Amino acid sequence: MSIYPSRAVHVWTANPNDFDDAQWLELAGWLDVAESQYAARFTHQADRRAYTLAHALRRLAVSTVLAVPPARLVFSSEAGIKPLLLNAPGEPKIYFSHSRSRNLVASAVTCAGPVGIDVEAVDTSIADMSLLSHFMVLPDVQAGEARLANDPSAQFFLYWTVLEAYWKSRGCGLSFANPSITFQPSHAGWFDVLLRDGNASLDGGQAMALDCPADCALALALALDAGCFPSEPGNVEVIRRLPNFFSGA
Repeated sequence: MSIYPSRAVHVWTANPNDFDDAQWLELAGWLDVAESQYAARFTHQADRRAYTLAHALRRLAVSTVLAVPPARLVFSSEAGIKPLLLNAPGEPKIYFSHSRSRNLVASAVTCAGPVGIDVEAVDTSIADMSLLSHFMVLPDVQAGEARLANDPSAQFFLYWTVLEAYWKSRGCGLSFANPSITFQPSHAGWFDVLLRDGNASLDGGQAMALDCPADCALALALALDAGCFPSEPGNVEVIRRLPNFFSGA
């Protein structure tokens, strides 16, 4: 049985730089064979460790929801396909998402509805607001409409992570084939996600930017899916959590 209230979204984060060599060996033991084989393909240690930590964190987050040992979880691992928990119980129905960068990894898990999370390393040299115009209606900067940050580079990455998180919540990646979206400020840090359909705007879900280290951007999204999460984002509680992998969790 789930220990989480149905309207809570638990967001777990961890920094790959916070672990020593002995702890990395233990974290690697959290992965299954397929995950371990995939991790071994990375050329750079930083990427391999970020992948290892992200997948260990996902196991910890989901196992905490289900109150089962992390090693018992069986995830799908098909490239380019949204991961599934292959031995999920019928109840509670849970939704999860994870993301990684070299300096921060994140996992979100909830019973509220389809969820997506994304983390990106902030690189000011590639910040280009015009890239966003392919995927969203850019806000009226002069009016401060739906502004997520004052600095243009920070704003670019925050919007980018919101876009990535939202389309992950819909079960697909960011694509030119997706409809354009726009964000409207709601309350308590949430933004309404509206899908453009010709001249009409359709409710698509909710999203928010989350606090994280200055060299990263982090965003969370919930997709509308047959009304399985409330239209009022204030009814959804976002709970931040830090992992403890080494206490027999």
